[in-house]
Amino acid sequence: MERHNILLIFLINIFINLMLLNYSIASVSGDCENCHVLFPGVPKEDLPYTLCIVCHSNSNAETIKILGNSKVPIVNNTVKPDYPLAGGNFYYVTKKYGDRKGHNVDGIALTDSKFMNTPPGYKRGYDPSIVGYNNKNTLKCSGSNGCHGNRNIEDPFRAILGTHHAPDKPLDGTTTAKSYRYLKNTDKVNGVIGFEDEEWNKNCTSKKHNEYAVSIDILCASCHGSFHLKDTDSKKSPWFRHPTGILLPDHGEYVNYNPENPPLLERPNLRIYNTDAPVGRTNPVQISSDEVKLGEDVVLCLSCHVAHSSPYDSILRWDYDAIFTGEEGKGGCLICHTEK
Repeated sequence: MERHNILLIFLINIFINLMLLNYSIASVSGDCENCHVLFPGVPKEDLPYTLCIVCHSNSNAETIKILGNSKVPIVNNTVKPDYPLAGGNFYYVTKKYGDRKGHNVDGIALTDSKFMNTPPGYKRGYDPSIVGYNNKNTLKCSGSNGCHGNRNIEDPFRAILGTHHAPDKPLDGTTTAKSYRYLKNTDKVNGVIGFEDEEWNKNCTSKKHNEYAVSIDILCASCHGSFHLKDTDSKKSPWFRHPTGILLPDHGEYVNYNPENPPLLERPNLRIYNTDAPVGRTNPVQISSDEVKLGEDVVLCLSCHVAHSSPYDSILRWDYDAIFTGEEGKGGCLICHTEK
């Protein structure tokens, strides 16, 4: 079955490239058939959502591919990716690697053997969608059981229909197309905002990278709301899990955030951004910055996790089992907890 899927994706990719030599998959003009050639005769609004998986998959290790005149981010490689993009790669959550490595999206991975179809920590009151998450159905890329598109719409393809052809500036969250990576949430809740690196962080540096806003935590809470609650019964701390949505402290061990890259002499009160432990911005940004402002920038879900899948348990950015206290400059948790 796995070999059949690899061959199918390989053949489909060749077919798409031949058909799209003179077109851009992200074009805001032109006929939809320029991209949706795999399903001739099917009404545009009824195309299967697996089209999303086909376009954003690759049978080789490249994580950015060219379709026509467009660069397309790859989030699902059937072989080990050369450099996973910002959201990670679903390659690691396939049957070979295990459920704890990522989100079990339908069409890519099998249903999670522990949580089945229910997102861990799901709390209906934190889900702003009208439909809510339906645990009788599988996790999808988009729709009410997904992350992208309008979560008020149950069907995953209709939830994101037309987005690639719609105006996408300014990135203010008012529409799906104008939301960061098409993470809209719902009609009545503005989408995620931020700054989108044109290479999806493939060649990221401290100065060139995605910029995240605190609104991305709101989206995560739609499915994992209980993870955002304070554990008021704890005797030692108000938090049972690592806090999110809080300011990176401007005192104590946190003043040495990213100790491997100390601040420049001319900017003694600023720390250097580390893409292995990104922070969120409280104010909208139009360009990426290498500055981390203590007491102003925010600890996010994405400070520790990636969105899709990673080589590490709990979709962490780094191998938690390889991090030991007392080892300065070893990355991971020690990027922030510098005195541990």
